[in-house]
Amino acid sequence: MGNAVYRSTTEASPLPKRIPANLKAQVSWIDSRTGKKISIVGVTEHIGESGALVNVEVLPEVGSKVKLRLFDEDKKIIETLTTVIRVERDPARPLAALSVIKNIKKWKDSAVNAAQAWVLRKLKLNYGEDWAN
Repeated sequence: MGNAVYRSTTEASPLPKRIPANLKAQVSWIDSRTGKKISIVGVTEHIGESGALVNVEVLPEVGSKVKLRLFDEDKKIIETLTTVIRVERDPARPLAALSVIKNIKKWKDSAVNAAQAWVLRKLKLNYGEDWAN
């Protein structure tokens, strides 16, 4: 019995990827109280296989539908619809966790690859060409 528990926990599917990448993010939504469109630019804290954690000055409400556009050096990577699943109202670092609800395959192909490329560029910039050694 003990081996079965150990095997099931060690052979489980890996946790979803979260890549610590700071890509420019534009989030837009309709404020439910005022009916006004809000559009704000922020930066991603990390990008995962099904969403992103975004640092923005104005936070949407949990459950809101938010249009997310990601950019890498002002080149648009992807635009997709997300839902807000969590917010962190820290005045020094307000964060919105966004879950992709449309174009998930395209998200994985575009956003995750762009995040990985961002990390590689950062490593090369900080550590030179022999960063992998």
